[in-house]
Amino acid sequence: MKKSFLKITSLFVLFVLIVSCDKDFNSLDSDVIGDQNFVLEKYPVESLIAYTKQTGSVQTNNLPLNALGIYNNPRFGLTKAHFVTQVELGNENPSFGYNPVVDSVYLYIPYFVDPDFTTEASGERVYELDSVFGNPITAKFRLNVYENGYYLRDFDPTDNLQSSQKYYSDEKNIIDPFKGTELLNNSVNTAQNSEFFYDKKELYIYKTNGVGLYVDSNDDVLADQNDVTLRVIKERKTPGMWLDLKNSFFQQKILDASSSGNLFNNNVFKNYFRGLLFEVEETTPGQGALAILDFSKAEFKILYKASAEPTAENPNPARTRREFSLKMGYNASTNLRNNSVNFFDYTSSTEYTNGLAASDEVVGSDKLYIKGGNGSLAFIDLFGNGELESLRDNIEANNWLVNDARLTFYIDKDAMLSATDEPERIYVYDATNNVVLIDYTYDTSSGLNPKNNKLIFGGIIEREDLSSGGKGIKYTVRLTEHINRILKKDDNGNYQNNIKIGVSVTESINLVATAKLKTPFTTNGVTINSLPLAAIINPLGTVLYGNIVTDPNPDEQAKKLKLDIYFTKPN
Repeated sequence: MKKSFLKITSLFVLFVLIVSCDKDFNSLDSDVIGDQNFVLEKYPVESLIAYTKQTGSVQTNNLPLNALGIYNNPRFGLTKAHFVTQVELGNENPSFGYNPVVDSVYLYIPYFVDPDFTTEASGERVYELDSVFGNPITAKFRLNVYENGYYLRDFDPTDNLQSSQKYYSDEKNIIDPFKGTELLNNSVNTAQNSEFFYDKKELYIYKTNGVGLYVDSNDDVLADQNDVTLRVIKERKTPGMWLDLKNSFFQQKILDASSSGNLFNNNVFKNYFRGLLFEVEETTPGQGALAILDFSKAEFKILYKASAEPTAENPNPARTRREFSLKMGYNASTNLRNNSVNFFDYTSSTEYTNGLAASDEVVGSDKLYIKGGNGSLAFIDLFGNGELESLRDNIEANNWLVNDARLTFYIDKDAMLSATDEPERIYVYDATNNVVLIDYTYDTSSGLNPKNNKLIFGGIIEREDLSSGGKGIKYTVRLTEHINRILKKDDNGNYQNNIKIGVSVTESINLVATAKLKTPFTTNGVTINSLPLAAIINPLGTVLYGNIVTDPNPDEQAKKLKLDIYFTKPN
């Protein structure tokens, strides 16, 4: 995402918030704007308690998006993200023709890109990559692709197959003993293997004749098949991972197995060929880049030559080039149900480890560390020390009306100075019940980018000008309806419970499903057994000011975590 666009979006969010407040003054409980008998006052909540908890291993099977690569955040540590997926037949019980022989096998997985691109003098298009973290050009790593020999189950045998199987981020050790054949070609193009990187340039598929030979603009076969300058571009593809896989493996595993019964249907096939394992390794310590990918969008093709069955009339039928597709990845909105798992190897930095250890759920903390993957969450207890009861009494006695409430998190800019990436958004949710807040539900606003939907609810990063470095300043989340319900009695004369608020990074505000923690924990009487699924997908982290700021400097005191409630009350 381009920072200039985010800056514009942030300004638009602030405008929407101001407009929405004006609307609320006229819609919540009373029409009071313009009435000289009412005044608007801000009430800063004094008894916030905020702290951080480490999640430990998290459920990572069948995520809608997956991480792959190596990402080093000096503030939090090093993450290595591996991926395993089942593979299925594009067509069940296929017929490949007579004497099929593999020409090539390729796998193309598109990256997320911004729609704009630049065109070089050669005519080649170069895009800006979205959801790629680290330095995608200079930070290279080794990518390995293996046949996976471990069967990824649909249902849990320890529960008599009554519940779906869960796999967790730290369980790569169950896959490793079943690692099979290495499937990448030992290509001279090291960008596919030993020096892999996320390339911004588009990809080409060149025009060929019926048997797979490159042709020129006149459809004549090129004398020099390696002369790229004379090839004709048949198809342009946006940047993506392009991997040439071993012909011999797929010849034996797929084409030669057509009569074995192992290709009869996908249930049989998934046990016969149990999928692919993508594994990453550092080539330079601490270097690499990590991308968020949709493996269900993969183009996985076997290109081969075959002919019709010879007959007496035609003993030597012509061989033609054909293709066969395989599918991979999990996508709940389609019929793709290939089980997949993301695995994370994580080495924590000393600062992050110490910051987690220093967090205090009784009095709160000076710093909040939130991180995606198998990372950490922040929790906030909004009212304590009798403040809630006192506030309710004042509201009822004085006819105060809640018009707006905002939770503001200031970023520790010094702590994040060395970070190359910051989370573009945080997500605030009901951690007691593992559901969205009412303000989230009520907000139907949308942004130019779907990731910026729920503009009024907020949580989008606000940045400095690019001229000042473009670093993050704060995140603001609107909790008006939630606070209003806590403070106001319902029709039965009851108050809503003062639930625990959770805070996470998020890859998409539209994704509100949850995933399980491998080891649940209890904090201040509430058992936490799950976390937002979108927090697992996003590998980034940020350091926020908590409810305690020990530095007496007024500028530092002003960065303390805030919940400001705006009331109208009789003059």
